[in-house]
Amino acid sequence: MKWLLPISLLALYGCGGSGGDSNVTTPTPSSPPSLTIHGASELIAGDSADFAVIAPSGTSITSVNWTVNAVSGASTEAGSIAPLASHTQAIGFDVTAAGEYLISVTASFSSGETSTHETLTHELSLTVIEDQPPEAILRLGHEASEGGRVSLHVDNNSLKTVTDITWEQLSGASIPAFTFDDDDLSYNLYFQAPQVSADSIAEIQATLTFDDGSTSTDTVQVVIKNIDINSDAYFVDDSGSIPETVTSHMLAYRPNSPYASALEACVYNNELTSSCTFAQLPLIGQQTESPTIDDILDRTYVSHPWMGEAFEQFLQTSNSSEDLLQMLRATSAVVISYDIRPSFYWAVTGAIYLDANNFWRSPEERDTINTQPDYRSGFGSDLDFSIFWRYVKDAEYYYPQTGLAASTRSTRTQQGVDAALTWLMYHELAHANDFFDYTTWSTLSNSNTPLNYVNNNTPLSTGLENTLPLTSSQLHALAQVRYGGDEANSTQRAYSAAQVANWFASDGAVTFYSYYTEREDFANLVERFMMLYRMGASADVGIFSGDAVDDGSYNVTWGQRDRINDDNLQLRADYAVSRVLPELDIPAIQAAMPTPTLFPAGSTWFNTVDLDNDGSVELTSDEKNAIIKAQEKLEERQY
Repeated sequence: MKWLLPISLLALYGCGGSGGDSNVTTPTPSSPPSLTIHGASELIAGDSADFAVIAPSGTSITSVNWTVNAVSGASTEAGSIAPLASHTQAIGFDVTAAGEYLISVTASFSSGETSTHETLTHELSLTVIEDQPPEAILRLGHEASEGGRVSLHVDNNSLKTVTDITWEQLSGASIPAFTFDDDDLSYNLYFQAPQVSADSIAEIQATLTFDDGSTSTDTVQVVIKNIDINSDAYFVDDSGSIPETVTSHMLAYRPNSPYASALEACVYNNELTSSCTFAQLPLIGQQTESPTIDDILDRTYVSHPWMGEAFEQFLQTSNSSEDLLQMLRATSAVVISYDIRPSFYWAVTGAIYLDANNFWRSPEERDTINTQPDYRSGFGSDLDFSIFWRYVKDAEYYYPQTGLAASTRSTRTQQGVDAALTWLMYHELAHANDFFDYTTWSTLSNSNTPLNYVNNNTPLSTGLENTLPLTSSQLHALAQVRYGGDEANSTQRAYSAAQVANWFASDGAVTFYSYYTEREDFANLVERFMMLYRMGASADVGIFSGDAVDDGSYNVTWGQRDRINDDNLQLRADYAVSRVLPELDIPAIQAAMPTPTLFPAGSTWFNTVDLDNDGSVELTSDEKNAIIKAQEKLEERQY
């Protein structure tokens, strides 16, 4: 995306990184707008349903609302189906109970040539029958912008063993290429939506072949929406054959927010080419020294309303809430979307951008999230060592969380959401405060922009680097391989885990990611300190040889818990945290924090969760695999 270009390399931290050509004249519609629901009229209970509407050529759907109501036969619970994307042109959900349902949609159309507006309604009857449960379930039908990233997932709903999975497109605008998981069987499909001159419905089919020779298929509809795109926009990546875009169905979580129009114009769209002024969208700290949760929710911009609801619940219940409200003063907005991966802070807009995977509470919410791996997931794969990190609390895994594979259709408790989100919030908000610390908010001119300000002022992290720098040149270079995509040279490929551990242990980084940039170094210090202080969650770091990873033993070459309070880090942590949350007495807090603990010689990643009772750990191979899968997913996303 445009944030990878030099103009924004200065300003993006995190934490990561078309058909609708804006110069093309919209064709004249050959007929008045019409509205027809596309979707099945009969399904088996337990299957996944999807329904879609599209605009004829020359018109666009500007707003839409779906309802799903049980008419007869279905249970009371089934009668309250609330599609999680009812504001988009496609909805998907599981039908759990037999009965008759009425699917209704109301859409407003706009004609580009005449600037006329028309609102239409259409209904479709759906019959859900009891029968043998479907063996293959493909999720989830949804709307994607042309050029946007799409992911689909098929589940094996039987007790049989899958021996093969095939994917194919049955109809709709031609998709240039499919990509798949690296595993032998790809339960996930990824593709970039093609360019279109008018809305199109792509029908995708997955076929599972089982060990008894039988097969099962399921299909899903993805609306490819024709949108306005400026190829020079920040969030449009025009480096490939098809410009990559972001979703066009964002909305202010609080529709009546005084900032709703500014959020739409200034933070996440396919036409943004300049940084808005502080008069258009000020930092929260410019407006109030003591923001409330309502103040934050007025600045929250989401792709699905449930994401705003989860964020609101988090702010109301988390022990971190008071810290985060203070830290959020350095931001202009909180953006949560199904297609953001990885999470990041961007000084061009002053907003934080959060991966919705950290927010889901139910499998239905999770179904709406794009699962395409972080583009950095393959970086550094030829290095002969690995470094993992995790949070533990009360001698148990805190984050990443195990046992939450998508195929299990698990729910996540509020405590689980808290664990998934708190560390990320501390991290991204540390970035925001790095650029706009509390001493700056009252000095910002309304005519200035976030981008102009950061281009002309020095962030706090530069002071940390100048005063208390990290010293390992080898680890700085290796971090550019692992996180920046540099190609490893022969010397780097030959580095052993023991060498890496020696460099790391004697330096002042809290995690390997700290060596990527001085901005990440600063944010990691704040995150790890606050997670231990406020949440009581200890951070572990473990270094492994390539052999220990390949053979699955995960024997630890070197590991440490609570490194944030190591002698080499105390002054560095004080420097960073005291400048973000100046009301905290950092030396006094450090004196009360636990002393860092080295992992025992001969230990593994599995038997070090409870350092006081390693001999009692007996994990099955499935439990170990679940832990490693969770760690790998975490490493793919990082921040």
